[in-house]
Amino acid sequence: MEVKFVNKSLQCLRPFYSQVHSQEQTQEVRLPDAYPDIGKVLGCWGQVMIRGKEWRSNYMGANGGVTAWVLYAPEDGTQPRVIDVWVPFQWRWDFPESADDGAMIIHPVLTNLDGRGISARKIMVRAAVDIFAQAMGKQNAEIPTVGEVPGDVQLLTRSYPVELPAEAGEKQVQLEEVLLSSGNDQPHKLISYELLPVILEQKVLGNRLVFRGQAAVRMMYMTEDGEIKQWEGEAPFSQYTELDRDYSPNATAWVLPVVTAMELEIGEDSRIQMRAGIAAQYTVIDREILDVVEDAFSPKRDVVTKNEDIELPVLLDAVVLDMQAEGSVQGDYDRIVSTTLLSEYPALSMGENGTQISMEGQFQTFGLDTEGQMIPDSARFMCAEDFPSASENHVLLWPGIPMQPDVLPNGEGMTIRSRYPIAVQVYSGQTIPVVTELELGEYREADPNRPSIILRRAGDEGLWAIAKGYGTTVAAIQEANQLTGEPENGQMLLIPIC
Repeated sequence: MEVKFVNKSLQCLRPFYSQVHSQEQTQEVRLPDAYPDIGKVLGCWGQVMIRGKEWRSNYMGANGGVTAWVLYAPEDGTQPRVIDVWVPFQWRWDFPESADDGAMIIHPVLTNLDGRGISARKIMVRAAVDIFAQAMGKQNAEIPTVGEVPGDVQLLTRSYPVELPAEAGEKQVQLEEVLLSSGNDQPHKLISYELLPVILEQKVLGNRLVFRGQAAVRMMYMTEDGEIKQWEGEAPFSQYTELDRDYSPNATAWVLPVVTAMELEIGEDSRIQMRAGIAAQYTVIDREILDVVEDAFSPKRDVVTKNEDIELPVLLDAVVLDMQAEGSVQGDYDRIVSTTLLSEYPALSMGENGTQISMEGQFQTFGLDTEGQMIPDSARFMCAEDFPSASENHVLLWPGIPMQPDVLPNGEGMTIRSRYPIAVQVYSGQTIPVVTELELGEYREADPNRPSIILRRAGDEGLWAIAKGYGTTVAAIQEANQLTGEPENGQMLLIPIC
């Protein structure tokens, strides 16, 4: 007799490709005719932006670039000037397998930026970007579920509460804000600016994803008398997007924002007008309970099982680690005007304590000495954290927004410290064993002369293995020994015959 299982269809997204691409580009810019010749380059700042994404059956791509600002001291001794330049980038990731439909999440990190004068009238900007891309394809998993079976057939079932990526997409957010009103130290000329968006809350409500966040705006500017200042403010935002279907209250979401556009300009009364764009990339995580049959037997007949392993992209863990970056610069500083943290994309390696997450980069500083002279400098750092995870699991890293660095005098210069949050997602690399079919032999009556057995439980052998080995049932052993769960190691057990 053959007992076939009925397949339950389960739709989800399967992360099938992830890769970091490192790319470096240079761009030359000629000074406007009205600008004086270059004497010395004082500093370079930038904002990385994503302009577009592309999905094809055998690859995915993205384009964007870095808006860079170079501050230089003119040769004639007049006030410093600012030159801006756009450094374009294009990225492409070839798939190991064809995928006609899917979703992509990308995350760029500016790793290095510098500007230098190559002649009296030209500046060259060199920008380096690490960009991480994840591709997810649609997967239709078939979960076998058993129907009616004869009463003598014993089934070992297990429930797996799993979290599966079910849907991914992107919501465009537009920001328009007035950031700074008139007052003391009014901005006369902008030097550089940076937008740093973070998500504070996200929630799935039926067929909607609702999220809110805030974007930190860091700006350097020059006053009318040539003094350089830094200012930081916040621009809150909130949005919702329609999802493909209704989700249960157990569903959660994860939102990763990337900057797509930004522009600041000085308006009337020295007010700063900001216009910016953010792409909120999201993944909806649905929670499912999978009830599967892992084994079967009968004390009354032969049972042959057909087994398979189901591979599902189960999200095992999602945490945020705080990396501690520290470096130092030497010099007779009066104050540090600005500090920018630039880092390579975090790396994974296997160590004695499991997975190790490491990161290295530099603090780029711009300060003034005791005589008011401008000092550009940089300080390297390297940090690492252990993260417990099995080697077969798939670990994804998503750097967050570094906290504004603390700058402390150390006797020979300045010590710089910053906290760098990194979101860690762990997907299972294991499979779920299931029974997909039963072949039942002829029913036979029990031998009434077969005696019961008394044995001592040894090792980790459970009631299922004991019942299967001696031709009885778990319920019969529990009833005969007044058990409500597994027996203790070494316990004497009466094994009744069914």
